[in-house]
Amino acid sequence: MEQLLAVASQFPTVIYSTLLGIVVVYWLVGMLGLIDLDFSGDIELDSEIEVSVGGLTGLLLTFGLTGVPFTLVISIIILTCWLVSIYLQFYLLTWLPDGWLYYLMGAVSSFIVFLISLPVTAVIIRPLKGMFNSVETATSHHLVGKDATIATGTVTETFGQARLFNDGAEILLDVRCSAEHALTMGDKVLVIEYLQENHAYIVTPYTT
Repeated sequence: MEQLLAVASQFPTVIYSTLLGIVVVYWLVGMLGLIDLDFSGDIELDSEIEVSVGGLTGLLLTFGLTGVPFTLVISIIILTCWLVSIYLQFYLLTWLPDGWLYYLMGAVSSFIVFLISLPVTAVIIRPLKGMFNSVETATSHHLVGKDATIATGTVTETFGQARLFNDGAEILLDVRCSAEHALTMGDKVLVIEYLQENHAYIVTPYTT
């Protein structure tokens, strides 16, 4: 145990050890009911805007890390990175002399570890997608008929988001509307349909 703690506290593994600690605290606090564990939002994007996505979200989409809640995907990625980094630290980096070479190899290896974790995570979450899709469908259809507020500058047939309060919790939804409606930020809308294939909602201007 002492050896494990020593390895986990060394660079670069300490980076993932810190992130893993944050993840563990998050899930513990969530299980205690102090925060809402979000099992509704995954990282699906419409094909029209996928090509312009960069950074972390672009990588997750590239490796097929969709259909499962974003928080769960990130948690599995961090846990995988930590496990791989532990072994890499113990069997390789420990034997390097302390100095610039060690920190250079550590920085490079931390990036490689992250890349390795992506396909591994994709394999782990594959059997979970059906379960979360069925839960999401039941929850999503329950939101039809509720009113929401547009949160983006505009809403089109391919882009837009809105904020909706459901059982006291604020939810950010991907929304779409027909070209005849000119919806802008702050407009009140009514959710009239759920598009399961796009994980988005059709909205229309709310009238009282």
